[in-house]
Amino acid sequence: MRYVKVLLTRWRTALVAEVFVIVCLNGCATRTVLIPPGEPVRLRETVRHAKVWVADKDGKEIPGVVDLPEGWYVLPDPGPDPRTAPEPKKPETDGGRR
Repeated sequence: MRYVKVLLTRWRTALVAEVFVIVCLNGCATRTVLIPPGEPVRLRETVRHAKVWVADKDGKEIPGVVDLPEGWYVLPDPGPDPRTAPEPKKPETDGGRR
């Protein structure tokens, strides 16, 4: 009878310890929030030396470096403009042989 009482006490202690650990570690878990493609996001802190593409006076994209301040909204690149995109290459009629 004493063995059963000791065993029950150990199980209860282990159960209480496990519940305590689960409750304490619940707030430490990393959360992942998925943002749908194309949605804007607001910067939480300043991003220093962000590499960006900027248009020069002729409209040609050139690399640049800027600081993006906290609170700004950023958007993904929508891709090339279909009106100004180059025409796709047409397949060669000779099968690529010369």
